[in-house]
Amino acid sequence: MTRKGFYFDSTRCVGCKTCQVACKLKNALPVGITYRAVASYEVGEYPEAKYYHISHTCNHCVDAACVANCPTGAMHRDEEDGTVQHDDEICIGCETCVKSCPYQVPVLLEDKKITGKCNACIDTRSEDGAPTCVAACGTRALEFGDYDELAAAHPDAVRDIACRPDSSMTDPSTLIMGRDCLQDDSFVDLVL
Repeated sequence: MTRKGFYFDSTRCVGCKTCQVACKLKNALPVGITYRAVASYEVGEYPEAKYYHISHTCNHCVDAACVANCPTGAMHRDEEDGTVQHDDEICIGCETCVKSCPYQVPVLLEDKKITGKCNACIDTRSEDGAPTCVAACGTRALEFGDYDELAAAHPDAVRDIACRPDSSMTDPSTLIMGRDCLQDDSFVDLVL
């Protein structure tokens, strides 16, 4: 099985949220629901304070907690590219996936009474060449492709940063490039 994944370069991200908006539009998501979100953080104190942005979505984990805990099999790994997919037809909206994901990725779509999440644009990727968020990023902070190729192309990228849960339990397919401040545990959420 191929393993597809995302690469995110926080040194290129300006926090414009174009990736978030493009994803929201593509998936026709209701107000308050996003499958990709951009969060901003501050570390340090004046006059040495720094800030950074993180664009995050489903990590398409190899050992995905949402897949392991879904009682109906609605959450599953795609056999061809290894991404974590969701079958709307068999989802019962129990929110077990929502509660089990350490990254807080799946969300309840109240109007449909099912859960939803990023599907890495598996339905449009063959036509568009990339997930919508990647294509929309004006600074080219996002990439998507074969996980091993992304890791080889970006050998300094990491999977763990201070503002995200430890990756050891789920084996996420997301790599992150950034400055040292991404490892600073004193981060504070910024509302911009």
